[in-house]
Amino acid sequence: MRQGSSSRMRLGLTVLICILFLSFSVGCSRAPQQGTPGGVAPAVIEIWHTLQGSEADSLNKQIQHIMDQHPEVLIRTKSIPEAQFAGLIYQAEAGGEGPEIFIAPQDILTKLYTQGALAPVAGNAEVFPGLVAPFHYGDKTYAQPWLTDSPLLFYRKDLVQPLGSLTDWLNSKGTMVLPELNSRTLSTWWSGQGGKLVSSGRPVLDDPANLQFLQQLQTWRDNKMITVDPNALTPFASGQAVYTIALASQALAMTQANIPWGSIPLFNVLGGQGQGLPGVTLGIANSSIKTTTALQPSIKIVEEALLSSEVEGAFAQNGTRFPASTAYYSTADGQKGLAPQVAQALAKVWPLTGDSLERKLLPLQDAAWQSAWGGTAPQDALTQAQTEAVKVSTAK
Repeated sequence: MRQGSSSRMRLGLTVLICILFLSFSVGCSRAPQQGTPGGVAPAVIEIWHTLQGSEADSLNKQIQHIMDQHPEVLIRTKSIPEAQFAGLIYQAEAGGEGPEIFIAPQDILTKLYTQGALAPVAGNAEVFPGLVAPFHYGDKTYAQPWLTDSPLLFYRKDLVQPLGSLTDWLNSKGTMVLPELNSRTLSTWWSGQGGKLVSSGRPVLDDPANLQFLQQLQTWRDNKMITVDPNALTPFASGQAVYTIALASQALAMTQANIPWGSIPLFNVLGGQGQGLPGVTLGIANSSIKTTTALQPSIKIVEEALLSSEVEGAFAQNGTRFPASTAYYSTADGQKGLAPQVAQALAKVWPLTGDSLERKLLPLQDAAWQSAWGGTAPQDALTQAQTEAVKVSTAK
């Protein structure tokens, strides 16, 4: 009896140990449910950006909102000065490191693309076609535009009426001051009068319409109807100039300087013709190193949350940048202040893809304009630009 009892006890103990072992094994192998204590760890998404000061603070605030709504992601941010951004990304990715997401100006993201640092963008967004075009290379998009700015024609409403046409300006003889003489400031005006860079796939910087536009600029310069001043708001504030072409974000500084200003999109003066270039555009892109199959869904969640009209609208409140989201301009805030004019201008942005020949030729046209402004004969300036343009177009 005693031996049988002992055997039964040993058997029971063995069974108990097996049950405990199996329970422990099953508990360890079964994936915990997301959102429960001890659940799957959230995906860590790191963002490197160029925002500074209050804008960086605003980003961190929006990031917290996104994490509250999406507990499956943990987002970390790092602010890096623009001058160091591309170099640090290149070094990090060369070692297989770096962030999953970048937020930086278009020119920096273009540099990162040429370094092979970008993967096709994961997030989708409803944006103005002209703003996303610069991030198109081949048949892929490598970034989404996030926040931007746009040139507008400002006028002193205490001294002149809003212009209905260029003829109104010529008749008023009012001086227009430009902060810079380049395509970003004048492309709407130039293209609205028939200017072109390429025809049938070939450079045409010396096209007759380009020559006529440049001759006009020289005439208006000689008659003091157009001046160029890097500090354009100074003569505009004093009334020495009654018109200026400036970024919409400059309106805040005009208001603070007590300048009684009004504004209109420049193409309104050109009978609705012309396509312009935007101001500096911040874009959102993702890393070619970190955009793995496993992480791509999480990267997409974060990018699309940042690209929402609500998040972009939060940055628009201070008036220094404007959303690239088309949906924002249908909201109540998107109907206030300069936002409707900005939306009109953004809808007319010249859709130059990142690898377009026109984009490569713009610096040559700018150089020709500035050379002619300095005294070179317009025909000579454009002939020289055309020579260089042909070299660019045939370079491999």
